[in-house]
Amino acid sequence: MVSTPEMVCTIIASSLGAFGALSFIISYSILPEIRTRSRLFILTLSSCNVICEFTGLLPGFKSQTLCNFQAFILTWFFAASCCWIFLISLIYYLQICRNVDIENSPKFYWFASLFVQLFASTQGILTLIIGEPSSGSSYWCYVSGKGVEIFHYSTVWFCLISTLFLYSLVIHKIRKDKEANYPKSFQFKMLTLALVYIVTELWLAIKRITQIIHENESPGIVVNSLQSFFSPLIGFWDFVFFVLGDKFVRALLSHKFSKKKYSNLN
Repeated sequence: MVSTPEMVCTIIASSLGAFGALSFIISYSILPEIRTRSRLFILTLSSCNVICEFTGLLPGFKSQTLCNFQAFILTWFFAASCCWIFLISLIYYLQICRNVDIENSPKFYWFASLFVQLFASTQGILTLIIGEPSSGSSYWCYVSGKGVEIFHYSTVWFCLISTLFLYSLVIHKIRKDKEANYPKSFQFKMLTLALVYIVTELWLAIKRITQIIHENESPGIVVNSLQSFFSPLIGFWDFVFFVLGDKFVRALLSHKFSKKKYSNLN
């Protein structure tokens, strides 16, 4: 049975996550100035997050058919989202540490996109074929079955830990390269970005490890509620870091909407 606090946390967090991911998609659509190849990776990440957030709002615990669909979509696009988070950190690393011009490497995005979707969709398909989609007292259904879970969560945590490692290398390079004169806010953003993603998914790891040890028993209302609130926020960080936290995007949006406001007054 899903508790009321967990249901409320899920609905609030998924709504925030959907808003965050959609905010970048809309910004990318209405601002041609930000349509760079590196931001195309962020757009793809936001698209995966939107699908996860809206799928996460479905009450998968109510029927097995809905549970299977929800587990398939969440496993597929959550794995894809984590892969794109890693690839965005890789872009920063290649641009800053290796002086690779991503903007003039169109094949990089398409090869990365093909690999991520094939790899992530395979995980979703394995959830249905080998795994046993289960809600396990949660609002939504997830991959279940030790073999599939190990494959899925090892992918998630490899991506997140690698992201932290790459951002650490970027920060080290920035601090060494005094001539580049990167602002301290950029260094802070790099480190915070990786840590926030890890903290966001930490509660999911705690919950699933607890359930595996205790054979799918509920880890308790506190852990369930914390995981239900934090996990869907992964889409919300798209807004925080790539819209609100990007001075260029923020300035363009402010200029665009202030012009509209002015024209409406006339």
